[in-house]
Amino acid sequence: MIALLAAISGGCSAKTTSQSGSAYGASTSEMAVRGFLDGANADDYGRMSDVFGTDAGPAVERFGVTDIEQRMIFLAGLLKHSSYELQQSNLAQLGPDRVRWEARMSGTRKGTVVVPIITVPDRTGRWYVERLNLDALSASAGS
Repeated sequence: MIALLAAISGGCSAKTTSQSGSAYGASTSEMAVRGFLDGANADDYGRMSDVFGTDAGPAVERFGVTDIEQRMIFLAGLLKHSSYELQQSNLAQLGPDRVRWEARMSGTRKGTVVVPIITVPDRTGRWYVERLNLDALSASAGS
């Protein structure tokens, strides 16, 4: 299974704004997912990295801009789509704060696929895409 985890561990940083001056994270779980997917489609790696993180905050603060941008370039290539629909599915076993979304994506390089995405809020209530299961978009999927 191919799964991407924003970060395994790390301390929470006091910085709350991105390089563009906007706040890291999103105000809701759904907005984090939409920002990530829309950013991927537009090759807007900054937008993607702004909402990519864990309950400790944005991943860019732990890994740095260069590392996160390389990850976002890779993910954007996989996540290109013509449209998507989101369906929420809470996962009690992952804890009460995590929210699971299923993004039904059309027009990907693998056709129509479902990509599970897990979001989490940080201590300030900002939401981040924490995990994506990219099995449906992997090179061996559908082969």
